[in-house]
Amino acid sequence: MKIKKKVIAGIAAAGILFGAGQPYNVFAEQPPFFQYEGADLKITQIGQYDSMAGLGGTEIMAYDEALKRAFVTNGAVSGIDILSFESLQSGEFTKVRSEKRVFFSEFGIENVSDITSIASHPTKDLVAVSVVSNPKTDTGYIFFLSKEGAYITHVQVGSLPDMVTFTPDGAKAVVANEGEPSDDYAVDPEGTISIIGVTKEPADFTVNTLTFQDVELDDKVRVNSKGTVLQQLEPEYVAVSADSKLAYVAMQENNAIATVDLVAEKILHVKGLGVKDHSLPGNELDGKRNDETKLERLPVLGFYMPDAIDTFTAGGKTYILTPNEGDARDYEAYSEEAEIGDIADKIQLKADHYGGFTQEELDQLVADGLFDEMTKTKITLEQGMSPDGSYEALYSYGGRSFSIFDADTMELVFDSGSEFENITAEALPEFFNTDNEEIAYDKRSSAKGPEPETVVVGGIDGKNYAFIALERVSGIMVYELTNPSHPEFVTYIASRDYSEDIKGDVSPEGLRFIAANQSPTGHALVAATHEVSGTVAIYEFGGKEMNEPSRFEDVNENHWASPYIHDLYNRGVIKGKTETTFAPQDEVTRVQFVTMLANALKLQPTSTDRQFDDVPSAAQDAVQAVFEAEIATGVSEKAFDPNAKLTREQMAIMAVNAYEYATKKAVKVEVKQRYSDLQSVSDDALEDVQRAYALGIMQGDNGTFQPLASSTRAQSAKVMSVLLQQIENELQE
Repeated sequence: MKIKKKVIAGIAAAGILFGAGQPYNVFAEQPPFFQYEGADLKITQIGQYDSMAGLGGTEIMAYDEALKRAFVTNGAVSGIDILSFESLQSGEFTKVRSEKRVFFSEFGIENVSDITSIASHPTKDLVAVSVVSNPKTDTGYIFFLSKEGAYITHVQVGSLPDMVTFTPDGAKAVVANEGEPSDDYAVDPEGTISIIGVTKEPADFTVNTLTFQDVELDDKVRVNSKGTVLQQLEPEYVAVSADSKLAYVAMQENNAIATVDLVAEKILHVKGLGVKDHSLPGNELDGKRNDETKLERLPVLGFYMPDAIDTFTAGGKTYILTPNEGDARDYEAYSEEAEIGDIADKIQLKADHYGGFTQEELDQLVADGLFDEMTKTKITLEQGMSPDGSYEALYSYGGRSFSIFDADTMELVFDSGSEFENITAEALPEFFNTDNEEIAYDKRSSAKGPEPETVVVGGIDGKNYAFIALERVSGIMVYELTNPSHPEFVTYIASRDYSEDIKGDVSPEGLRFIAANQSPTGHALVAATHEVSGTVAIYEFGGKEMNEPSRFEDVNENHWASPYIHDLYNRGVIKGKTETTFAPQDEVTRVQFVTMLANALKLQPTSTDRQFDDVPSAAQDAVQAVFEAEIATGVSEKAFDPNAKLTREQMAIMAVNAYEYATKKAVKVEVKQRYSDLQSVSDDALEDVQRAYALGIMQGDNGTFQPLASSTRAQSAKVMSVLLQQIENELQE
């Protein structure tokens, strides 16, 4: 729809006092960054991207170091968002802008169920996206796009491709095809692993999809569920060795990791990870939902069941890091999941399964009401049953920890034991084991606790660190990996706002490490995609001190415009007249307000020619961009009159034009405001004065609009702050 714009005529102040800003969708409140311990490792949150899509809006991120560009899956809109990290600066908080949103519907794709993963080729102009079909049991696809978001080609892989990654040498893309069953189990595809050759031209990309037929499984692999063994095997996540020769594939429900020879393109073997004995000292957990924080030894065996994994090398050996999340087969037609209360009368615990209790101690725990206290605790019905139908052991999902396994043998080298729950209990006592969709103290104690979701390894100042995201409580654990058998806890960070159920950065789903030499700030970064809040948080390690929010001497908390001024200042939209003063009553010029709009909407000129001859060089791009967007015009064909005062009717016209430009929607006026001085409003501005009122951005004073009165810095801050909020609200709907 083409919206007619109005010429703004009118006309006295000086100086550009609005600084570089961010696009219209970037002015949400800065999350309250939190760091527990680790003073020696300075960490700050220097950026956030808000997809404005909420749940599912940001899930997995890839990054191109040369372009300083991020690619984020957006399952909420069946697309991806392309972000620029170029504006990130050390020591400053930036609201990251979206360069482009790519909808897969634009490619004529039908029957898309989900977009699960994304990867950026290390050297080529190539992005791989895993696309799940609808129904999910059909074969899925890997779509290849350019790094501008243009379609290149696509290939068919296995059912429910859950993760795709390029090998470090860029020769291949490896895909984990999970092959989940339909809810009614009428269809249960086999899990597979696809290897895509990408060295040739896109039309000649090759696909080799590997099955697990005749692949060796050790006796610790979980395959005693519903369906055949091949149907039960479900590859979920891929990590590739630094030399691009081996891939390690997490198989979460199977509690196992497969090793793939990428040279021979053959699955070598699948090895189970065993269980964690929570009856042993050091493996304590809070396994009872009872509104208490109490870590204790309990007769529970936890399957590690990692989702996302990563690898690192130390002393010439390769190790696999696993965040021990846990997951159950839970479908309409079949579920392995139960609560202890469901089977309490069938439990006859045997000490042979536990290293921390004698039979007498177990019997006493039961006699003292253990099962009554753990009635809500989640366990599986698939393990622990004796031939007589009683349960001799209780098996739970996940280890509430991270582990390190020897990549050659899959033997456990290290497990963090009960550290995650101990640390979060101290760091956030009021929100211990809370959920990711509601603030509910102790809710997750009966089910996977803080729920480690993903992990990434990165080097900072010569040391390797592991970053482990906790999905439910929402935060990131940081461990130093110098000694793989004894990693050291360094710090815990979070940017979730616990004042509301979903506020700030909630539920980290994916992590991306950006090394200092590849970072736009020159310091190492970790970007965390948060699935529930639909945001990406960018944390900087070892950067500059963050600038403190301004508190101007002449704008105290009681000033009527204080929330608007400080809102915009803290997001980098406006500056003070000096470092300590804002001068709220000073007049605003035409060029100042236009520059503010250009920065806020992140407008850039498309032409190198300049329409106006009288605009200062520092503001030429801003004025030209706003002119091209038909938000503002000059007072004549070649004159903009930049230093003329901005009248209230001019502000109304520009603000309404900006709203309609950003939202692509015309403002409707249901009820007109009967200002007593409407006869003083210019004909070109009359409709926009009413539209500004309808938007709630300009209301007038005592029944008058005062169209030719000048606008102050305080007034312009209010109008811009409210305008941006209205744009955000419209785009969220």
